[in-house]
Amino acid sequence: MTPPPWAENTQIGLLRADDLQRPDLVFRYGRYLYRTCGTHLAAGGMGTVSNMERRLDGSGGVEDVVGKTFQTAYLQQIRSDDVTRRDHHINLAAVARIAALSHPGLLPMLVAAPIADNYLFVTPKMGGTLLEATTKHKVTARGRTQLLMQALDALGEMHEARLLHRDFTLRNVLVDDRAAVAYLFDFDLALSLDDVVGGTYGTHYRGRVFGSPGYSVAPETIDPGLAELPVTTALDIFAVGGALHALFTDEMPYGKADDMWGLLMRIGDGIVIGGKSSVHYPESVPRPLYPIIERCLERDPTARYSRVASIIADLRAVLPELDDRAADARFYFSATMGAPIVDRAQRLQAVFNRRRDETITKPQVDLAEAAVTTWGYEIQKCLGKVKTHPIYVAAPRVDLLAAGQFPDANTFPKLVTMIDLHQIADPRALVDAWTQVYWPTLKKVRRGMMTTLHKVILDTNTGSLLLFSEFIDDPRFGSQLADVDLHVDGALALGFLITRQVALLHENGMAHNNIHPGALLFKASNETRMAQPAMIGLVEPSLAQEAMVSDTRAMASMVLSWLRPARILALNARQRPHFEEVRARLSALATDRTNQARIDELLACVSDGLSLVDFNFSVLRDAGGDLEEHAALVLSHRAYHLLWPDHR
Repeated sequence: MTPPPWAENTQIGLLRADDLQRPDLVFRYGRYLYRTCGTHLAAGGMGTVSNMERRLDGSGGVEDVVGKTFQTAYLQQIRSDDVTRRDHHINLAAVARIAALSHPGLLPMLVAAPIADNYLFVTPKMGGTLLEATTKHKVTARGRTQLLMQALDALGEMHEARLLHRDFTLRNVLVDDRAAVAYLFDFDLALSLDDVVGGTYGTHYRGRVFGSPGYSVAPETIDPGLAELPVTTALDIFAVGGALHALFTDEMPYGKADDMWGLLMRIGDGIVIGGKSSVHYPESVPRPLYPIIERCLERDPTARYSRVASIIADLRAVLPELDDRAADARFYFSATMGAPIVDRAQRLQAVFNRRRDETITKPQVDLAEAAVTTWGYEIQKCLGKVKTHPIYVAAPRVDLLAAGQFPDANTFPKLVTMIDLHQIADPRALVDAWTQVYWPTLKKVRRGMMTTLHKVILDTNTGSLLLFSEFIDDPRFGSQLADVDLHVDGALALGFLITRQVALLHENGMAHNNIHPGALLFKASNETRMAQPAMIGLVEPSLAQEAMVSDTRAMASMVLSWLRPARILALNARQRPHFEEVRARLSALATDRTNQARIDELLACVSDGLSLVDFNFSVLRDAGGDLEEHAALVLSHRAYHLLWPDHR
């Protein structure tokens, strides 16, 4: 078959993101002609990658390249969210500076240009990631470390230019087909330190999580106590420790974590503090690397290596101690490689047999499996329904994890709410609402694990909208508070925290629309004996004013139900009349149908009540202090002991 001619038939400025899925579109960029292949290669959290080709002046040899564009949802968030828009412009400026750097370990940026509806980035096509090559090529311990050192040298070059990568992981290091040369790539989160001068992690991150938790997400981006530190290259240094550890195992330095929320708690607490380490090491991790890994993973950024060059020097010094013989079966410890793969038909039948709602049919279970398989998951359990929509537990496919090909750094199980668009009167309107309004808004207001929603996917093959939420291990729910004795300050602290969470939604024009005790979740950390609350159950948000009023009434009713009469009677005699006034305001917000209850009124009411019974909260409120952090301190230990009494 004769290949199509290399004749220009479009211009880069006219190209659209969807055109990368069409073959034989040819455009010029500089001295090169580029041609689309029409084949999709991969998709990540922010971008979609497709195969392409290029040729010098249309007459030289043909090179395989890849083209990357941003996900539509990300572009929509840029338009709707000031912080995302700020980060996007900072990132584009950083990418332009990276493209101008000349270093053999930085993957060349062949094209970085706006197109009609997106941005196009073209890079050479490599053999795979260092994560994949570790097992595929059976690279020895010394060889793996040397490959990472090549990428580290490139990272050091970025730091010298005052540029941060912000997601330095094995997934973001490419190797050639022989696994002999490594290149640092994927600069979606890169920024210049010149763009954050005077800024802190708190002011820049705004409580959001960027990077790969368990590997590149550092404590200073999670813990409020460290968040006031200035943004520095120490962020990338922390990630180097995670990458070194990951060269030899797919288990995290933190050991086994039951869910993402628990992992984020551990990250904030730190696993190396002043040289005291609790890093989890399978036997496959070489002992000479322990001190280097641990110095990178210090909780205090100032205690880490100050320069990448120092890490490289220490690695070079221990290279002779690393095994360079042919790799044997013990060269890499994996929790997934060799794991039993249950027969698909048997697994799905078991899911159906154990379903919690008998109205869910076997064809529905099969349809859910077909939908999530496309995105790298498999159905494990059927938990029933939420607002008529089936909900499942889905886990990453074992075969993809073992091959290092799972498309997401977050490998925890997920709760998947499956909305059958065939049953929706206006499916396009619902999809547009979720992709253009609800999901961008949730990402905008998200603070740590305030919402457990992970991603929203339209699966066109099954005609389903999939809502992926974080699976939470061993949770407790608001409905269980009816059986415990809450102190007044604890009840109001809880009310303040969750009202503030819902208020963030209302401030952005969106109602939760599913407020009830069962939608209030608590997650505990057994190490710190603390529990944190979060409102979940976001499956049918609303933009209607009436839904916001309903949210407020439902929240006020829940707070009232937590105020125990005996505890109110135990208040100081001078406090009690004032507190009864607060309770009357709460009751009016909950029951007065003639009043359009507003969330800011509820927040003020709860805040007034907490100021009455907690002097420190009152002082902080007058001084403009962090009221959410104080409320969390009031609540967290008490909630843990009340809801997890067996863990005392």
